[in-house]
Amino acid sequence: MAALAAELPVSRPAVSQHLRILREARLVTHRSEGTRHVYEVTPEGLDELREWLDTFWADALYRFKDAAEQRGRAR
Repeated sequence: MAALAAELPVSRPAVSQHLRILREARLVTHRSEGTRHVYEVTPEGLDELREWLDTFWADALYRFKDAAEQRGRAR
């Protein structure tokens, strides 16, 4: 984690908190190797995230299209 935190413009506690949230969301796994903490991305978690993002953007684009069409009819 220290190596990761050194590359980011946030504090080590902030990086730790974000990694904890990613772990709770099952987007990463964690294991200790001596004094090191190793985090790995989980393909299953990314698949779920990808599905959610696809649905999110499809819904957002549909709502945008609907709003644009309604505005066009109102003119």
